[in-house]
Amino acid sequence: MAIAVFFVAAALAVAGGIGVVTFRQPIRSVLSLVVVMLALSVEFLLLSAQFIFVAQLIVYAGAVMVLFLFVIALLGPARETGRGRLRFQAALSGLFVLALLGLLWSMLQGIQYRQPDQGTDLSTFGTVQSIGIGLFTKFLYPFELTSLLLLVAAIGAIYLSRKEGDDR
Repeated sequence: MAIAVFFVAAALAVAGGIGVVTFRQPIRSVLSLVVVMLALSVEFLLLSAQFIFVAQLIVYAGAVMVLFLFVIALLGPARETGRGRLRFQAALSGLFVLALLGLLWSMLQGIQYRQPDQGTDLSTFGTVQSIGIGLFTKFLYPFELTSLLLLVAAIGAIYLSRKEGDDR
């Protein structure tokens, strides 16, 4: 049963990713990205990573996608009609396809990925408790620096969005 759920979620993720790239309307691309995020959250649940599953649903499929939809609705389709192709778009696309084919070839050649450490308890791996312990002990300073960086970015975005002479 789990293998069937895995393949259905994987097919949805691939189809959603293709939809993100191929749809011309930005709203449809964002909705395809929501499908990808939901399918990835199912994959995390199958890996017994409950915290990442919930974070994927709430943060990415919820908040970030709503933000993308608001930005697209705010800008409207009139602003993106004058945009053409990027300068090196064809060359970059070819490079990414070659990288993907190289990764696929190396996976099919039997390259083994690093196994988990022997001391790792896989029964608690990815749970809320293990992530909380790691986040507030070993990774406390990077976590706090990230929150400070996000706060500075939010203040900078507010400052840059102000109009001249707006003293509110």
